[in-house]
Amino acid sequence: MSILITGGSGLIGASLTQMIVELGERPVLFDIAPIHPILKKIESKFKYFQGSLDHLPELLNIIKTEAIATIFHLGGMLSIPSEKKPWASFQSNVIGTFNVLEAARLEKVDQVIYSSTIATYSKDIQSNVIDDFTLQRPTTMYGATKVFGELLGRVYARKFGIDFRGVRFPSVVGPGVKTAHMSIYHSWAVEEPLRGNPYEIYVDPETRIPAVYFKDAVRALWLLSRAKREKIKTMVYIIAGLTPPYSAKELAEVVRSKIPGARLTFKPDPASMELVKEIGTLRFNEERAQSEWGWKTSYSLPEMVDDFIGEFNQNRSVYL
Repeated sequence: MSILITGGSGLIGASLTQMIVELGERPVLFDIAPIHPILKKIESKFKYFQGSLDHLPELLNIIKTEAIATIFHLGGMLSIPSEKKPWASFQSNVIGTFNVLEAARLEKVDQVIYSSTIATYSKDIQSNVIDDFTLQRPTTMYGATKVFGELLGRVYARKFGIDFRGVRFPSVVGPGVKTAHMSIYHSWAVEEPLRGNPYEIYVDPETRIPAVYFKDAVRALWLLSRAKREKIKTMVYIIAGLTPPYSAKELAEVVRSKIPGARLTFKPDPASMELVKEIGTLRFNEERAQSEWGWKTSYSLPEMVDDFIGEFNQNRSVYL
């Protein structure tokens, strides 16, 4: 019985693949993008299929022929591409998630792990602390599609018995990310100085957007998947990331201390600030993830930047 990773060529998907291979498994990857360059050195240790989540027959065929037991559904469009192309986002994030769950139902897949986002929170929140019971009323296409995925997963869990579980991630920080999203400055403020380039951070210095390091994000998905089913009560869980959230100014200061000559400046972009102004004022309570499946963030801000630098330098030929 195998593991399928949709979005297996993305930052989290590729890292999850590496971890699963190290555990002695041979995962199956499905992505519209080519194989991530970081995976080329272990290409013989996983199976890769290039295709679109739009196509249910493709998913059905892979799940059947590869005897898939667990799906990590990480594929889909991110926030800024979803804002620019909401119709494409619907196809990828809504139809794609429906197809994954329907294929899981038809082929009797045991478990589906879903990658969601704290962008599902936006309007009409009555407290400055968000927990797993806070109202989700997003105003972005990305947030709306992710709420749909969460709710559809609950339907399939109730009606068809699929073991559906999910994580609402904050901004995921890591090297090699090419696709812009509303909080990409977390990653590019480290990576661009490593490339020797200046970088303008497009939010106000005091902006605080919750973030998690990509290695912690992968560990969260794996811990959630491996937890005993009887422990899973909440089903979809907030991950708060580094707590308390660091400001853009604090990030810049740490990067400057770790990368001599780093040229970081601030030039707040009104459109970007409009997208992030609400989420940056909120605090996230991850007690359910902690109590139900033992979650705990590993990295502090300095530790995250140190590891990012080491990861980039070790694989410089891949990321440049």
